Amino acid sequence: MKMTLSSAQTERAISFYSKGQPSFLLEGVLHEPANVEKAPIAILCHPQPASSNMNDTLTVALARSLAIEAGMIALRFNFRGVGNSQGQQTDGRMEPLDLAGAIDVAMAQTRANTAKVCVIGHGFGANIALMYAPYDPRIRTVVAISLLLYRVPNGFPKSFERPKLFVTGEFDEICPRHKLEPFVEQQSGPKGINVITGARHLMRGYEEPTINAIMKYLKKWAAMPGV
Repeated sequence: MKMTLSSAQTERAISFYSKGQPSFLLEGVLHEPANVEKAPIAILCHPQPASSNMNDTLTVALARSLAIEAGMIALRFNFRGVGNSQGQQTDGRMEPLDLAGAIDVAMAQTRANTAKVCVIGHGFGANIALMYAPYDPRIRTVVAISLLLYRVPNGFPKSFERPKLFVTGEFDEICPRHKLEPFVEQQSGPKGINVITGARHLMRGYEEPTINAIMKYLKKWAAMPGV
C-alpha cells in the first residue's frame, strides 16, 4: 500500500530477506521519486540497534529529501532483531548480510539505476556500511555519519577504494574531528570530511545542515558518469 506524502515522492512499507543462512525477513520503507526513469539508489543504515531504528529522525528526513530533491530511490530498513525484523542482534557480526539483502531488493525496483548505488550509515550503520562495502562492487560510494571509531582502532579489514564522505558533528563525543581526520587520512581512494557546526553524535537539531551536506555530495556523485 502506498502513501503519498507529496507529489514528488511516495513511501511504501516493504519486506525482504537478508542474505546468508539462516536468512531473516526484514522490514523497510521504500521512498520513490516521482517521474524519474533511472533513479540512483541510496540504502540507509540506522544508528545503534539497542536505542534506534529506521525511524530515526535524521534517517527519515534524509530518505525523504533524497527522493524528493535528488530523485533517488531511498530504502531505510531495520537490522535483524530491530522492530519487526526477524532474528537477533549480533553487534555487527551478521548485520552486513542485512545490508546485502537491502541492496538486492532496491536494485530489483523497476526504475532503479543499478549502476549508481550509495550506502549511507549513521553510527553503527556507518560501521556496517564500511565493513561490507569493500566486498560488494555494486556499492559505488559510501557516506559515513558519526562513525564509531572506537570499534575500529586499527581500521577495517579491507579498505573501500571508491569515493566516500565522512560526516561528523563539531561536538561529536564518539566521532570527534581530531580522531576522525587521521583515520580518514589513512583511507585509500577518494575521500572527504564534512563537519556539522554545533552538532553532536546523533545530529539532533542539526538534521537540516547534515542533510544539506550529504545532498550536495550525492547530487554531484550521481551526476558523474562512471563513478
